[in-house]
Amino acid sequence: MLRVFLILLALSAVPLLNKSGNSLNKINVYFPSSYAFIFPILLFILFVTLLVIMLKHKYTKVDINWLFSLNTAFLIAYLVLLYVRIIPQLAGM
Repeated sequence: MLRVFLILLALSAVPLLNKSGNSLNKINVYFPSSYAFIFPILLFILFVTLLVIMLKHKYTKVDINWLFSLNTAFLIAYLVLLYVRIIPQLAGM
């Protein structure tokens, strides 16, 4: 799960490396609520915290491993949904 999340996170840098530097200027994403920013930030903070705890205990705590996997699945789902909203705007659709 960690590898999939890091690959998806790395894919977000692809538009920055694009030759036409102003491709990010045409993105208009509207979030109707401030919770659209708060909850993903909390998920990411929890992701980093669980990752540190999990690596500290060398994968021996099964509960922490399951919480980390569940948290990572939610972050992957959030990134996929965000990319589905942004990538068509980059492609000009």
